[in-house]
Amino acid sequence: MIRPVLYVDLPGIIYAIDRRARGKQHEFANFVCWLEPVEHRILLPPFLRNIFPVNTASRTWICEDHWHILGFAQVRERPARITWDLAYLASMVNSKVSSDEVFTALLEYMLEIASSHGILRIFAKVEDEIPEMELFQKTGFQRYARQLTYVFEPGSIQGDFNPPSLRRWNRHHVWGLHQLYRAVTPQRVQMAEMLDSSEEFAKLYAGSLRPLPFSLSRGDESFVCDVGVRLGAWLRVCRGHGTAPHQLSLLVHPEHAELAEPLIRFGTQRLLERSARPIYCQVREYDSFVINALRSSGFEHVSTKALLVRHIAMLAMNPRAVPAVEQRVVYGVKGLGTVNSRQTTR
Repeated sequence: MIRPVLYVDLPGIIYAIDRRARGKQHEFANFVCWLEPVEHRILLPPFLRNIFPVNTASRTWICEDHWHILGFAQVRERPARITWDLAYLASMVNSKVSSDEVFTALLEYMLEIASSHGILRIFAKVEDEIPEMELFQKTGFQRYARQLTYVFEPGSIQGDFNPPSLRRWNRHHVWGLHQLYRAVTPQRVQMAEMLDSSEEFAKLYAGSLRPLPFSLSRGDESFVCDVGVRLGAWLRVCRGHGTAPHQLSLLVHPEHAELAEPLIRFGTQRLLERSARPIYCQVREYDSFVINALRSSGFEHVSTKALLVRHIAMLAMNPRAVPAVEQRVVYGVKGLGTVNSRQTTR
């Protein structure tokens, strides 16, 4: 039986228990999808955050048998409200039901709910080359890229780094940031993500489209390098609170690759001014010059995740109810195997 869970962030609570158990050489749950520490950007202690979840655009389901939890899944809605991110997917250990059965049941149920709520795409991040990847393939998910996580441990940074043309993020940079994404991102990835709206993209990556007071911004700052005809680079620094680490995010135009290392060192220095804690940076596999700059700046690679997408086919009973879309092929990327997949909108 699968049913929704309201008001309490059960996956977050179980994930915290599992991390503590693993520290004592025990295992409480088998997590296939989970949120990294830097993906919790809420100024609440973990205990209160899980009991009183601030993110109301999330849905949680549990798979149970006679009140015994077998597993659970949680999705979070993106700003446009037509896309979900699979935040958590896990099965409980010491269960009579196999993990594969639990994962399959939860994935199929999630897809059914998504199609009935007008969701067009579901994204997931899964550790690369794990056995459970086959389950995602069987339910229609496809890999379109890999995400690498790099970590910088606090240390001394010599010098004063101030990249040229560095400016504070402003709402009028929204269009330029989207064009920067299009210049950096391969066509197959753009087709998988379908981030065609510049404002939607800015909300997803840069947060608020308007500058916020420091007390409301949680110490997050965004910068751009304006090279005249375009944005040469974008940088966001997010200061950690409590036990959470710092986070650094950036996009650099291929024609201005020399900006990558100065930006990384500037962001690292700015984050460590407030408190000395690890700095996380997540970068796509195709950003080779950013990866090289991270390595040169003292960051170390710690994990790799496959980025997956599942496009939802909506059932239309009346042709007039079908929204107008362009008469073109919108998606065609390699799946988990070696066969090209293709979806056409009509």
